[in-house]
Amino acid sequence: MTAETIATFTRKIVASNRSELICVLYEIYFSYEQEAIEALTGEGKEAGDTYTKALRQCGQVVRHLKDALDFSYKISYSLYALYDFVERQLAKAMYEQKVERIQSAGKIMRDLEESFVRVAKQDASGPMMGNAQQVTAGLTYGKGQLNESMGAMESNRGFFA
Repeated sequence: MTAETIATFTRKIVASNRSELICVLYEIYFSYEQEAIEALTGEGKEAGDTYTKALRQCGQVVRHLKDALDFSYKISYSLYALYDFVERQLAKAMYEQKVERIQSAGKIMRDLEESFVRVAKQDASGPMMGNAQQVTAGLTYGKGQLNESMGAMESNRGFFA
């Protein structure tokens, strides 16, 4: 994943509420999934290392999603089973090196993402990080060029003791 992509995800995370954060995790998963598929079709030792690293990152995202489950709701048990299946598919894809395994896991994740996106649209709560720096992006003073500007740094940013 490129530094620019990581920065984009970081900005999304900072501006997300609880529901949107889950959707961002799905986006991160799909980014690593695509990276793994591209590496699998590539050649050389570097492609193999990238493939393994990308699949491990996919697995970490799935573990984060499992950790975020609230088992006071019945549906969490079904989601846990689906996430567990996805993790097993990723593990099999790691040693079998078959795109079909990755795509099988990806299909389940896409179906789940669609549901979480619908839920996130209904969530009107504010961002989880209320004390974060504002970033404004727009086309200003440059034809065809996207410029970003950071809001003024406040003296009370960060954690309070």
